[in-house]
Amino acid sequence: MDLLVVVDGVTDYAAFRKVFDEDGSERAKFSTSMLAGPIDGDRVAIVCYGIDMQAMAAFMGTAEFEERTSPVQSGVTLYELSELAPPAH
Repeated sequence: MDLLVVVDGVTDYAAFRKVFDEDGSERAKFSTSMLAGPIDGDRVAIVCYGIDMQAMAAFMGTAEFEERTSPVQSGVTLYELSELAPPAH
């Protein structure tokens, strides 16, 4: 499964990125790839490929995750992505 994760309340992208990068080895356990970058309105977009949702939920549901991420973000919204064929000409 591929996802778009929109992270809200990121007023300090460098601080968010530090936490995100520190989680790289853990994210590799439930995803094939994640690409993150700032977008408008104090938000970050994370495009996630090959997600094991059960493992991701377990990782994000821990008190440790909440403790490390709450200072750098206020919440997340998940969107499922699917590839579309290009329009016919």
